[in-house]
Amino acid sequence: MLGCYEDFPVFPHAKADFTCAAPMKTLQEAILTTAYNLNKQEFDLNAIAPTKISCKIGFELGVAEGANFNYLDEEEVERFRKSLTKKEAVFNTDFLCIVKYHVTNGGKRQPLKFDNYMLRFIFRKPQVQLRVFHEKGTQRMSMEELIEFLTKQVNAQLNKMKAKPLRLISLIHPVPIER
Repeated sequence: MLGCYEDFPVFPHAKADFTCAAPMKTLQEAILTTAYNLNKQEFDLNAIAPTKISCKIGFELGVAEGANFNYLDEEEVERFRKSLTKKEAVFNTDFLCIVKYHVTNGGKRQPLKFDNYMLRFIFRKPQVQLRVFHEKGTQRMSMEELIEFLTKQVNAQLNKMKAKPLRLISLIHPVPIER
């Protein structure tokens, strides 16, 4: 099923709870557009997460489909948009988020180790929860910083759509195991 990853980990490493007054379909569209736009941009890591090295970051985001993730290019975004309009309600949307780091030495780009995250957005109007699982990598940016960055990006897109922003209620990292 498009948007749902079959093997999403049961125990996330971080989770954030939000309220959102925007319609869920508008929020889902904003998240999808944000993920697509992040694939085309590069950022200074120090603007997101203070660090001692001068480092640039880029993203590769893909949306889940069963046991795989499909890279979010124009074709995949359109396919996902069509599936959103067909469905009455979407309760979860899963993404693979690869954060790529690189430094520039003497004009040459030198790649550094990257991070793999799995993101799950759970929609229960008026609340939204983001669960984050760090699969592998160096974590040059903390999960809290990643969540805050993604929230700002989604809110900027919601603002463009003239919709109400996400409002953070709580951010938990590490997430305690519930028994």
